[in-house]
Amino acid sequence: MTGIWNSKFINALIGQEANRAVRYHRPLSVLVVELDHAEHVDKELGHIQLEGLLREISERLGRAIRDTDTVAFLDAEGPPHFAIVLPETDEQGATLAADKIRRAIASYDFATSGNWKRITVSCGAATIDVVRPSGEEAGLMNRREYTGNLLREAYHALESGRSAGTNRTSVGAFRS
Repeated sequence: MTGIWNSKFINALIGQEANRAVRYHRPLSVLVVELDHAEHVDKELGHIQLEGLLREISERLGRAIRDTDTVAFLDAEGPPHFAIVLPETDEQGATLAADKIRRAIASYDFATSGNWKRITVSCGAATIDVVRPSGEEAGLMNRREYTGNLLREAYHALESGRSAGTNRTSVGAFRS
C-alpha cells in the first residue's frame, strides 16, 4: 500500500541492528511516527485518498532520512504508524532526526482534498545507548526482546508526548 518496508521486515531489522549495537557498543535509535488527527483524516478522506496520502508521507519520510536509515509502515489497522530505524544514532541524534521529519511533513502540500493539504506528525523515540560492559559480554537480551522493547518504548514515548499536544517529538528511556 505505501511502497515501503512492512512490519515483519522492520521487526527483523530492529533485532539485527540492536544485536549489532550492543555487541559493538554503538548507539541505535528507533522512531515511531504517527499522523496527527488520524481518525479525522481517515473519516474525511476515505480509503482511496488515505492510501494516496500514506504513500506521499512515505515518500517524504524517505527523503527526510539518511541513506543508512530505514523506514517502514507498521499498522494496517488503527491509526497508521511508521517506524524508522536509525543506526549509529544516539538520543540527541534521534531527536534531531525526528524534528527534521516533523518539519518535512508539516511544510509539504499534500495532494488531498479538504482541510488535509497540510498535516503534521508526532514522533516517539527509543535509543540503545553505548554501554560498556563491566567484564562480561554485552547482548544479554535476544533479538526478539530488543525488537519488542525498542518499539514498545518508542510507542510509549509517542503516547506520552501526545498528552502535551500534536506535532511533537518525545524520547523514551530504553536502556540496554
